[in-house]
Amino acid sequence: MIIFAIMTCMNFVSAENETDILRSSESEEEVLAREDGHVNITFDNGYNGYCINYGEHEAKTGQEYSVQDTTYATNKNSGESVGNYLKVYFVDYYDDAMRNDIVTQHTIWHFTDDFNGWRIDPILIENIKSTASTKTIPDNGAVRQINNTTEAVFDFQVLSSDKSDHQNFFAYKITYRDIVREIIGNATSSNSTASEDQNITNATENTTSTDKHENNASSIENTTSKEEQKNIAEPAEGSGKTAAENTQKVSKENNTKSISLSKQVTGKRTLGIILLLIALVTIAAINVRRD
Repeated sequence: MIIFAIMTCMNFVSAENETDILRSSESEEEVLAREDGHVNITFDNGYNGYCINYGEHEAKTGQEYSVQDTTYATNKNSGESVGNYLKVYFVDYYDDAMRNDIVTQHTIWHFTDDFNGWRIDPILIENIKSTASTKTIPDNGAVRQINNTTEAVFDFQVLSSDKSDHQNFFAYKITYRDIVREIIGNATSSNSTASEDQNITNATENTTSTDKHENNASSIENTTSKEEQKNIAEPAEGSGKTAAENTQKVSKENNTKSISLSKQVTGKRTLGIILLLIALVTIAAINVRRD
């Protein structure tokens, strides 16, 4: 029974291992080189690749490679993974990576093989290392804006040869996409905001204008009132007297005229009485003579 149990366990482990191997085999993608060479050559999965094993045999058309993640890009002397350096080079220093294939190949060899040819730019190397120390670029989906209307989406992988004396490749694929719609959307949003700001400005100006008119009207009324008060309070021009004094003067003049008129009326009445008395005296005298 013990022997049977041990054999059963061994068979189970063996079957599990075979399953893992089968799964690994099924998930491993195989791609073919579409051309001979080692500098930025094309593969049938849409990627391009640069050699990461300086001095080994280059690719031949139709040669098979298995797809690995970028941690498989290592420095042959230290064994350090340099995949993130290479991804930073392509994404953050896109213009440099795209400028010249030979310079790009030498730069990649510097990281994977400690290559130091005359085309190597020491400042660029230090910048790549500095940037890579603070960020990690993913193998798939890294995005960089190329210009005002275009952005690039980056995918990376390592293409590994099953031949030990043949070069492996650091492969990349760049998909360019239009970002005009996003810019138009932002512009529309900006215009809408500007329109709202203009409406608010106009409303503020109208309110301010109305307030100014009301303030002006109030000011005119106040000014008129003040002028009237001033005319009453201040002396008439050239008179040297106040309005109150002028009023008293007019009142006095009116009283004087009334007294004068009263005197005139009284004088006329007195004269009439005198004439009447004279007439009566004359009549009486005539009557006395007749008697």
